[in-house]
Amino acid sequence: MQELNLGIVDTSYNYGFINSNIDDDAGIYNYRGIAYSEKDEQDQAMASFNKAIQLDANLVEAYNNRGIAYATSGEIDTAIEDFSTAITLNPYYAQTYSNRGLAYFSKGDVDQAIEDCNRAIELDPDYVLAYNNRGLAYLSRDKFDSAIEDWTIAMRLDPDYALAYNNRGTAYFSTGNVNRAIEDYGEAIKLDPDYASAYNNRGVAYRSKGEVDRAIKDHNKAIELKSDDASYYNSRGIAYFYKGELDLAIKDYNKAIELNQDYADAYNYRGSAYGAKGEFDKAFVDFRRAIELEPNDASAYYNLGKAYGIINQKELALQSYHRAIELRPNHAEAYSNRGAIYRDKGEVNKAIEDYNKAIEFKPDNTIAYYNRGLTYAKNGEIRLAIEDYTKTIELSPDFAAAYYYRGGAFLRLGEREKAKSDIETARKMGMDVIAASDKIRQDYDRAWKTLGNI
Repeated sequence: MQELNLGIVDTSYNYGFINSNIDDDAGIYNYRGIAYSEKDEQDQAMASFNKAIQLDANLVEAYNNRGIAYATSGEIDTAIEDFSTAITLNPYYAQTYSNRGLAYFSKGDVDQAIEDCNRAIELDPDYVLAYNNRGLAYLSRDKFDSAIEDWTIAMRLDPDYALAYNNRGTAYFSTGNVNRAIEDYGEAIKLDPDYASAYNNRGVAYRSKGEVDRAIKDHNKAIELKSDDASYYNSRGIAYFYKGELDLAIKDYNKAIELNQDYADAYNYRGSAYGAKGEFDKAFVDFRRAIELEPNDASAYYNLGKAYGIINQKELALQSYHRAIELRPNHAEAYSNRGAIYRDKGEVNKAIEDYNKAIEFKPDNTIAYYNRGLTYAKNGEIRLAIEDYTKTIELSPDFAAAYYYRGGAFLRLGEREKAKSDIETARKMGMDVIAASDKIRQDYDRAWKTLGNI
């Protein structure tokens, strides 16, 4: 769900503890276990819950709470066993269903997670955590409207619930509603000024709008609040990368990898930065390491393909694009770049087929229209080329090369006035025959700006 490794879904403290009567010894140990767990001293917490269960084998609350300690320690299957025991002992505790649902979500069983959260809400329609946890499950299924609805209900029930604002911001961000996402992240920060994840997420949202300096400021704050989170350094590295400060970006990726040596995204992004600097040997090492860690990461294969393409290793580039498309069949940029290689190899029909796919999956893909136009022209289909150059200009009015080549296409059709107008427009933009060729290369090189993000 976090291809950019944004860290935008915070599942910490989504579990609900249950207190018990502390007038007896079992209750005292249960209460003590809760205190240990909330201080993240999970070993002591489990020891206390164990003692509570030893004293009272039917103490539902202790099973529930020990399950939370196990889940927080990463022992999800054991946690589910404890939650299930608690449910068997008392099928009417909403907290336990919600907790088990979150545990199922953590191990990828989304259907069971939703089912448990539904039961929790049925038992307690005002149980805030259950709405939050079900929202997480819906978000993982790209059911953004349902996730937003759940988090909105959670906020209505608890207007000070910063976590719900953070998570709803994630859902809005995922739908492309970046401004609403920024508003929600801002509200989460207002409610909890030390909410590091919300600062990081808002930084990601600002960067997506091109407001890179604001993004870096938010990432700085996130790192100040939580300096051991690798994802925050990775996010700031991405922002520096987009600002063109490649050395600072690499420094942050290095720190992210130092904190987490198996951080595939950080290797992938660092490879992009090395590629942008022309240090392809280092880039290849990082892309391959990213693939080794995440064999199904389409973006790493895509980036590897771009690197091979730039150094003119066409067959290796094709292999990488094939794999990227296999892993993500709607990867518009991979189709577009593979099409360019096919065109250079003279395989015109394959090139056009790939450009068609690129445009199908991303209708505003300027470069795909432009390159398809070049391919049509190469194949003698001049009017189709003109249509594509025209679409390119519609999407990017300052695309001088599109005017230049459309002018050349009009000239081939004998439409001299149109040709003269387009070529004159191109020349006013500084275009000439040499620049037209350079433009293609410049677009290709500039594509490093999107490496690792698509």
